[in-house]
Amino acid sequence: MTSSSAPSARRYDLDWIRVSAFALLILYHVGLVYGVYGWHVHSAHTFEWMREAILITNPWRLTLLFLVSGAALRFMTLRRTPREVTRARFARLVPPLLFGTVALVPLQSWIEARDKANWPGGMDGYLDWMAREFSWRGLMDGVPVNHLWFIVYIAAYSAVTILLWRQPGLIPRIGDWLEQHLRGWRVLVLPILYLIFIRIALFPYFGLTNTLTVDWYNHALSLVAFIFGFAIVGRESIWRDMERLRWVSVALAAVALPIMMAQVWHPGGRAFWGVPKAIVYGIDQWAVITAILGFGSLYLRDRSSPVLKYLTEATFPLYLAHQTVLVIAVWIIRPANLSAPVELLSLVLITFLGSLAIYEVVKRIPFIRPLWGLKPLDDKPWPIDLRPEARTPYRRRRHLLGVGVAAPVIALLVVVVAIAAYPDFNNATQYLSELGGATARKPMIFNAGLFAAGIMAALAGIGFGLTIYALTRARIPAAVIAIVFILAGAGLSLSTLYPWPDPRHMVINLGLGIQLAPLLLLWGLAARNDLTRLKIFLAVTFVLMAILTVMTKHLVFPGTVNDANVGWWERIYAIVLVCWVGVAAWVLERKLRQLAIEAPLDGLHEAVIANPR
Repeated sequence: MTSSSAPSARRYDLDWIRVSAFALLILYHVGLVYGVYGWHVHSAHTFEWMREAILITNPWRLTLLFLVSGAALRFMTLRRTPREVTRARFARLVPPLLFGTVALVPLQSWIEARDKANWPGGMDGYLDWMAREFSWRGLMDGVPVNHLWFIVYIAAYSAVTILLWRQPGLIPRIGDWLEQHLRGWRVLVLPILYLIFIRIALFPYFGLTNTLTVDWYNHALSLVAFIFGFAIVGRESIWRDMERLRWVSVALAAVALPIMMAQVWHPGGRAFWGVPKAIVYGIDQWAVITAILGFGSLYLRDRSSPVLKYLTEATFPLYLAHQTVLVIAVWIIRPANLSAPVELLSLVLITFLGSLAIYEVVKRIPFIRPLWGLKPLDDKPWPIDLRPEARTPYRRRRHLLGVGVAAPVIALLVVVVAIAAYPDFNNATQYLSELGGATARKPMIFNAGLFAAGIMAALAGIGFGLTIYALTRARIPAAVIAIVFILAGAGLSLSTLYPWPDPRHMVINLGLGIQLAPLLLLWGLAARNDLTRLKIFLAVTFVLMAILTVMTKHLVFPGTVNDANVGWWERIYAIVLVCWVGVAAWVLERKLRQLAIEAPLDGLHEAVIANPR
């Protein structure tokens, strides 16, 4: 890689631009509360002129963010392999996306449903809404992500760009081509021509959907901007040309913006198939971006500050929190009938300060920091350098076994809460599946909790399999154990999508093999003589499950378990069935930790096999 194509120092101007763009995004969403376009909730005050006012930032704000995000990804690739960058992107984006989809977006959707469809309020109304959204039918209709669509796109675009980066020499060739063809005035004109072309050719047919699979105009715009930012970070000639043309860009934008507003305001603005409007839109779009990049590169490239450092870390949590805070604030403040200026100021302050307060809280709680896109509480830079972590012995296996320890706890807590939410539930005569069935008052508690527990069980099974392989090199037992747990987890999770008494609920029978898992673990650990107590525990567990199985009315001894006590039998069986997994995972995790401490990194596996103790 040539020096001209490889960035070598942090670009603080890009940090300033990113922080400012997200601040504008928050203000933009506050503005939508007063607009005439469809949004989640509206103020009692709406203004027709908002159609034109949003054009101040609407054409270029997100395109600029995608461009800067691509540039940020480029810095991540320095001294890291594609695999390491992919893992870092996954760790940064996926936990916040899942958390936001489950915990943040439903609050917005519920309030919108209350506002537009008179959905019931209170905790009962919210839980009913969650049950509807995450029911089988709701999931088939798609899971709403609202403002988190940006994270989905960043993740997808990062994957595409990393695939391009993996192709030897491809990104440098793209950078060379851009550097050659965007010299001088062309850095302003050629991108404008491209933006005009896709606005004319794609936008009338696809529009902007923010749905990844059908958003082709947006991909032609945002994905190209992302890859463009990735490719030009180290191309100084392009940045110098944008610096030289910054005032020309400002002049173009100053002319284009009022014309664009007039085209939106005037009924004839879409004349000639909207081509004049697309031309002005494309000019404004790139002229503003070029001006911002040019001024930023010239004046902010080397200007760091404590404020920037603080805001750079805070930006992602603020982005996650702001729209939920705003929607809640509108719902609470609107009945007060404040004047528009006072209400607007209140919403701006509540949204920013409320989001900052959330950031200040979550950044101090280590185990929830990843859910908000924050790095661990140490001095490692973000994205973290994964190579030292990758050299930690058994790190992945221990994490998966940790999931195995947590899964039974989650499952038991879910059952306890679900029973508490079902006052008429009879522990003696009713099956646990009825907690998620049609007669339950809050089936979502049971179904969502057991769905998560099923996924955790599958992950734990992978951990068990990898651990057996690490300790004994027994491939077949390790694979069989992992498969049994994966099937059990899949059966548990899938069964919650078909609540009782749906016949498809019996997919839970995929998990019957878990009854043999203690024997399988004994098989896998046969070569080791240092886990005697664990082996005894597994043998006792298997015997106890066998006794409970033959006692059930479905097999032998039909009178022992009957309709009057089947519930208690099932409770005892469920406790045994899940709790042993946590105990076994805990013991094996401690064994791996002990071996990692005692054995040197080099030759660790060989030492384990040669001396199983």
